[in-house]
Amino acid sequence: MASPQTTTNIEEFSDKELLDRVRPLLQRDKIRLWEPPYTDASTSAENIPEDLVESICAELGNTTEEIRSALSYLRRHALEKLAAKKNVDLITLKIRSSGASNNKNNNNAISISISSHSTGSELEKLIQEKLNLHDQNIKMICSGRMIQCNEQLQTQNIRTNATILVLAVPKSAVAAASADVQTSNLIQAVKEAARILHENSHQAANASRYQLRITDQQGRELTALSDDEKRSLTIAMTLHEKGRSFLRQRDYLSALALFSEADHEFRQCSSQMLNSVDNWGLLNLDIVWCYLCMQNVNDLQDAAERLMKCDTCFVKVYGNSFQRLKALQKDGTGHMVLFVRLHLLQAIVAYHAGRKTDAKNFLGMAEEEARMMRVDPEKLTQIMLMGYTAIEARRGLRSSQGNIDQAIEFIIENRRLHEERRREEEARDEEERLQNRYGRTQNGQKINITHLHQLQSMGYPRRACAEALKQSNNRLEEAGEMLLINLDTLITASQPEREDKEDENSLVTELMEDATHIPQLLSLGAEYEEARALLEIHGNRLDSAVEELLQRIQNPTQTNTTLDSMEDLFKRARTIVEQRAAKKARLDEESLAAQQRRETLQTVIPDLLRNNTDIEDITSDNQTNTGGPDDYLDLLLDEEETFIREYRKRLVDDGFW
Repeated sequence: MASPQTTTNIEEFSDKELLDRVRPLLQRDKIRLWEPPYTDASTSAENIPEDLVESICAELGNTTEEIRSALSYLRRHALEKLAAKKNVDLITLKIRSSGASNNKNNNNAISISISSHSTGSELEKLIQEKLNLHDQNIKMICSGRMIQCNEQLQTQNIRTNATILVLAVPKSAVAAASADVQTSNLIQAVKEAARILHENSHQAANASRYQLRITDQQGRELTALSDDEKRSLTIAMTLHEKGRSFLRQRDYLSALALFSEADHEFRQCSSQMLNSVDNWGLLNLDIVWCYLCMQNVNDLQDAAERLMKCDTCFVKVYGNSFQRLKALQKDGTGHMVLFVRLHLLQAIVAYHAGRKTDAKNFLGMAEEEARMMRVDPEKLTQIMLMGYTAIEARRGLRSSQGNIDQAIEFIIENRRLHEERRREEEARDEEERLQNRYGRTQNGQKINITHLHQLQSMGYPRRACAEALKQSNNRLEEAGEMLLINLDTLITASQPEREDKEDENSLVTELMEDATHIPQLLSLGAEYEEARALLEIHGNRLDSAVEELLQRIQNPTQTNTTLDSMEDLFKRARTIVEQRAAKKARLDEESLAAQQRRETLQTVIPDLLRNNTDIEDITSDNQTNTGGPDDYLDLLLDEEETFIREYRKRLVDDGFW
């Protein structure tokens, strides 16, 4: 294994716009700063003539110091790239760190060189050394993906000039199991919570369990997924939602850490599935938005590829001009807020790639879409005063292009659809509960709940109807004849079997020596130890203990034959007590495991409940609509409009607007 190698670090040049203006002039005049006379052939020393600096100053209007710094940076950067090409195995990486860094220049990027055959662990040690992070735990993200420590860099598709985002956390925080997202603990907890939700989806509906269902645009559950695909989707969507909670807090690096894990899980799904749901496109959009907000425009190739995937996904899912979405929902145009962000990001990527005509076109689209999605504050307040939430009012106004009456109609219709979906969920849960309660037919099918309700409406007991359907393999007419002819037999067959003694006494784990039970048995002729044993055997139920005691007294001649002797009675009592103790230990263990699962789920449930009403909230009956399944559409667009103004000014200054 090649050991890590380093070269002199080059500080990142702060004025990227100036570099974009200087490069075309050098290319026009065919000036190669890495060759003589600008670079000494033997020592590689810098030798930039003053007349070159002054001529560029005259064209651009900058100071000589600014132009000289830009030329010096471009020369050193070119030499660095040439050195990397000479050694194929050596790649140069830009490192940007955030978190508890001990480096005073933490906000600036540095460059390091390392063999492409080095592992992630070797890169981690090198970064810790360069950034003085020996007392830190770090996570490394490249192109939206977490760098794996046990794999070589080249197998993780990490190439020269890639940007590595470093998240640093004090080791003491990790040792204390901090809930900070910058540790691996939270990511693992989110994955475990998603695994629990996936397992719950395979179990019968239960009011004590959270269940997550993956639905389409109309809220209908996707049932054609394989189990592995559903597991990956569940984990990916859960990680994405948790990351979005940090995105709302503008904690972009923390959000990106979770997004990178979600990206890995989404890639386990088939391309057909990824192109049929918008979650994949939304994740790529969120990752590039993090790049922008972190001012990371170095990794243009990854950003451009992700935006292309997002654009393709949106077109396939929503259709051109939202025609497919409009056929499913009245609020088709409400998704335009996503295209505001998409076209803005495409404009910014094109601008920094030098494609300024494309940047102008994309920015014009984003500007027009933002204008259409802009909400009048007075109208928003007017609708909220009618009792509707800000989210409802904003979405209603956007869907109606600012018409208040149509916005209210949209809100009412949207609430009706959500209520209808909720009833459908409840009906499906009830059907599943009944099917699990009454078992399967003789040929292994679940009983037909529609037939069950039909038979029950004729006045027959539900259990007898279920038994008839089980015996007739869901044939309605045959089941009706059976109920008509053999109703008593079906009623008897449908009675639940009597639970054994241990199950009957499962709630009693120890003898309750109150002031009544033992004295009453003593008054009937029992000895003290005998009375205690009888109560232990029968779970402190006096009637059962008295029944056995009287049987022993009435048949004294059989005490040593069919009935227990005193010694056998005590032995039986000890066995039952031990069984109860074992069962109590098992129940306590299951209760502790259930409590741990609930605590794990709390890592993600608040975020899922905020963004998805298809997650059943078992902790509250509060129906306040602070979020919902379309919460991701409630973008205020304030940040987007700020970026639109900034890049519009840049294009104007460059003469492209």
